[in-house]
Amino acid sequence: MTSEDNIFSFGDSSDPMQQAREALRAVQHYQQDWQEEGVNRVYKYFDDVEGDWLEEFEPILVNGSAEYKSRVTVSAICEQLRSLGLSTSFIKNMAFPSWWKSELESDEGAISQLLNSLSRRLFLKVNFSQNSDLSLAFLPIPATKFKLQKSQEDPQLFSYLARSIANAVSSTIEQAYFSIPSEALSIRQSILQRESSVNLDSLLDFCWGVGIPVVHFDKQPDGHVKSDGLVVMSGRRPVILIGSSRKQSAWLLFILAHELGHIAKGHLQEGILVDESFLRGVNDDEEDTANQFAAQLLFGDVPLQWAANLNKNRLLAKARCLSEEHNLDSGALILNYGWQTKNWGCAVAALNLLEPTAKAPARINAYYQRHLVSIDEDRRDYLQQVDVLAA
Repeated sequence: MTSEDNIFSFGDSSDPMQQAREALRAVQHYQQDWQEEGVNRVYKYFDDVEGDWLEEFEPILVNGSAEYKSRVTVSAICEQLRSLGLSTSFIKNMAFPSWWKSELESDEGAISQLLNSLSRRLFLKVNFSQNSDLSLAFLPIPATKFKLQKSQEDPQLFSYLARSIANAVSSTIEQAYFSIPSEALSIRQSILQRESSVNLDSLLDFCWGVGIPVVHFDKQPDGHVKSDGLVVMSGRRPVILIGSSRKQSAWLLFILAHELGHIAKGHLQEGILVDESFLRGVNDDEEDTANQFAAQLLFGDVPLQWAANLNKNRLLAKARCLSEEHNLDSGALILNYGWQTKNWGCAVAALNLLEPTAKAPARINAYYQRHLVSIDEDRRDYLQQVDVLAA
């Protein structure tokens, strides 16, 4: 705790009503700080917010005690996780730690450890009723911006999972976060001082260099939508998650440039910003601004005009020529052709020629592996199970 008055100390009173009044006062005080300062309110009350406190994170128990914990069953845990939208396969293969075995179902200590692991991994609130019934809920996200069309479903579940990945990643690196220029051309110029173009690798180098982690996470919960890209605020640090399952670098490069635009333009101060789809997503002022930022970052001020009747070979040759002439990424040029002409069949075929064995998601996560400093076994296990870390 900090040296400020501790609003969470409820005195020595044994009177339940007095304790309840003090608890209500603390919650009201903390809610007031939420409205005035957002997520940064935690810095008023807790030391070492960005340290290793999560290593010792315990389930948040409401009306709970060790007595209640000892009565928890695995079937009750699975039932509650399914009620949150998680499929049985996701629970078994990704949410549950790899050390869990069915023969541990009668081991109260192992079940307690399992519940603790799940609460840390997924950011769950653990609640017990007076009848000892277990209920689980995701801890709330302070603010979420969804960029969707009216007919699209909010990818709420994917957002909760993305939050868990972003916070796990952010807590395991040491690179300080530095604010970035708001103008795309300034970032482009700094990258071109070292690299021949703004491509996936050079933009990843830039992001990690200023303390913005970028990881690929595309595990779609059964029956639920996922997102092409997200920005998650982990404390004061933005984390970019690429959720698209495409393998070619050019697709993921544009998503990364677009999400970086949201950060540069200050579109998110806390919570999560979710871009559901870049081919079908809604256009609003923030999305238009992020698209313009991405275009300037990738292409500078080079005017691009395309003949609509190119075939895949001529398109690839033209893209390579423009790349050398103007310091542009060939794959990004091919995608620009697709957007301008709507001849997506030709663009996709040309991308396959350019990058026949594309593995861009693995390349993105390899950057995280190189920047990882320290990680506990449970967090490593979780990130390996969702393919953010290599096993």
